[in-house]
Amino acid sequence: MINKDDSFSFLYNPRIVVPNSNQYWEKVELCHVDSLAGVKEVFCEVNCQLDPNIIDHFGTRFPAADAYLLHYARGWNSNRHEVPVLLVHGAGLDATSYTNLWDMGYTGLQQQLVSLGYRVFSVTFSHSHGDNFYQAMQLADAIDRVKQLTGAGTVDVVAHSKGGIAARIYLSNMSATAYRNDVRRFVTLGVPNLGTDFAFRNPSISYLIYTAGGNGVIAWDKLIYLTGTVDITPRSIYAGGGFPGQSQILYRWDDEYNLDVSQQDWWTTYYGGSGYVSHSQGIEAAIMTGGNLIAGLEKHGINADIELSVLAGESHLFAMIPLQTSIPGDGIVFRESALNTDAMVSGGANLKDKRVMTVNHIELLYHPRVARWVDRQLRNDD
Repeated sequence: MINKDDSFSFLYNPRIVVPNSNQYWEKVELCHVDSLAGVKEVFCEVNCQLDPNIIDHFGTRFPAADAYLLHYARGWNSNRHEVPVLLVHGAGLDATSYTNLWDMGYTGLQQQLVSLGYRVFSVTFSHSHGDNFYQAMQLADAIDRVKQLTGAGTVDVVAHSKGGIAARIYLSNMSATAYRNDVRRFVTLGVPNLGTDFAFRNPSISYLIYTAGGNGVIAWDKLIYLTGTVDITPRSIYAGGGFPGQSQILYRWDDEYNLDVSQQDWWTTYYGGSGYVSHSQGIEAAIMTGGNLIAGLEKHGINADIELSVLAGESHLFAMIPLQTSIPGDGIVFRESALNTDAMVSGGANLKDKRVMTVNHIELLYHPRVARWVDRQLRNDD
């Protein structure tokens, strides 16, 4: 078990396995999306599946894009709230993030919702940093499967961080799988609804990610390491790298918030070029690699029948280490990005609640105040 105060490690996504992650689920099912058969995504050495239980369920460390796991929490077919809840994980994570993130010993949102009487499921995507359109199709299939299992007509979706972007693609009818009017409520936890430029704004952490072997995003394609220059494209955010979904969620915030000139190679990282220890293609090139998805999402509302609830964190402390103190947010996602709902409700969706809470990005996965807020969003009004 790692120290509970080591939440700063989220910044470089350590490769930490939760012992016997199966213990948190009644069962885990391998599912397939037929329309994605034969599609494979690029992995690198640090973002293949690592959890032995999850590898066993997938049958490989490098699952194809048609595969995902559906996790059943205890009480999935008997708890008193009949509308099932589907938890969607963020980047670099899996369903275990909702149970015992990085074996830190916290009681996760899954267990707290189960104790409140919800019928809870979760997905594990095939690729922890995968293409958001593929993940939207996996999510649509998971929703359909949960409906089959429970007999429910609709499902409530709770999404953390990047997982909310895949959900928005499906709910905005932008996926190859057409929206099926099967989601009642959509609850977002620290989702970068207006994108993020974190990797480009904070390049100094790229060296830590690389040397620690972390499953985190690097905005450089070359760096000076030991005695020479190393091509790190396979671990970068650019084309050919093992982070295909990350370029899709990029958005420029440099006009809104000044860059930190104390960061290593801050100018060349954001705008492109060679710095003292690195080379970057720049954020614009990465946005184009990702097809400028955020701009596309801003042109589409989610379905009018959906009730939307949005939670943003506002603590920049990770293990007592301040991060981005001059910019309001949860240490990873800007508050303004997480609270950006105008596009989502433009088609008539009902904004049920929009809230800011003093928690950081990973505390959104387990903090009791977050669980109580989620409970309020999911409860029937009666």
